[in-house]
Amino acid sequence: MADLQTRLEKLGFVIDPVELGGTFAHSTEIAIKEFQQRSGLDVDGIVGENTWRALVESSWTLGDRPLRLSQPFLRGDDVRELQSQLNALGFTAGKHDGIFGLGTAAALRDFQRNLAVDEDGIAGRETLRALERLRMVIKPGLGARITEREARRADPPGLAGKRIVLDPGHGGDDSGGLSPCGQPESDWVFRLSAKLGLLLDGRRAFPMLTRGPNDGPHVSHRAQLANRYGADLLLSIHLNSHPTPIAAGAATYYFQGGTVASEPGEHLAELIQEALIRAGRRDCSTHGKAYPILRETQMPAVVVEPGFITNPDEFAELADSIDDIARNLLEALERYFESEPEQ
Repeated sequence: MADLQTRLEKLGFVIDPVELGGTFAHSTEIAIKEFQQRSGLDVDGIVGENTWRALVESSWTLGDRPLRLSQPFLRGDDVRELQSQLNALGFTAGKHDGIFGLGTAAALRDFQRNLAVDEDGIAGRETLRALERLRMVIKPGLGARITEREARRADPPGLAGKRIVLDPGHGGDDSGGLSPCGQPESDWVFRLSAKLGLLLDGRRAFPMLTRGPNDGPHVSHRAQLANRYGADLLLSIHLNSHPTPIAAGAATYYFQGGTVASEPGEHLAELIQEALIRAGRRDCSTHGKAYPILRETQMPAVVVEPGFITNPDEFAELADSIDDIARNLLEALERYFESEPEQ
């Protein structure tokens, strides 16, 4: 607990002195929630795996350590800043996801080669000095958005031939939320994903599910599966839940790291949300988040929650309309692949 509080204080969050040293009380909980909000995580005040990892990664600033390709991949805000600067200079590092993967390594070597810096693939002192000399021409975020936009424009329109990964949330020992009658979220989202997969197959797309009806791989394994498949997009399907049973409505989530969002992910989220609202779902809007399934995938990715499993009336309606919801999602995917990316 003391380590947690120290990390939060170093990031500028205020902890009441009477709590410092390991007491979890009001100000510590508020600081955790503020950090989760800033980091694009679920704001629940609980320091689970995702929150702790984000907290550790946020402690790194560019220059604190040499950055290079390694196994496991280095993660941190210093990597995110490096990606931002490389992308802004036209060296394609991909998503600002804070993960030093193959794309970031290739972009770094390209930068070093063009700037006549020792091409060692390490963001060390000499490379960072070269980046510092170019700081006045850097426009953070622009490069990543242009790269995504041009990749979309290069693809032929239409669903035919597209590789689409469908990720039914939870599974295995993780049943997700439970309906008032005890039905697990994991079963419902698998049924919807399987139905949508059949519809996509009928449009000559190539859908793939990240899990079967009974298994529940870790979210990072799901992201790696989609990356290896070379997917054109990933759609992760969940249901929302809330202690208050009257909570209702559909929401969609796209990747946002810091101030930079995935342009195609945001566009797809908006199309899905529009389709669900036209079908009568209540609007809980679209949101930029840094969920692992959005962050660790190399293609545009969206999480969709068509409704609340904890609302008895809404879930009863959702359970009876899986085919309709699958068609709503198919409609959004068709519109996404037929539309031109915005300038």
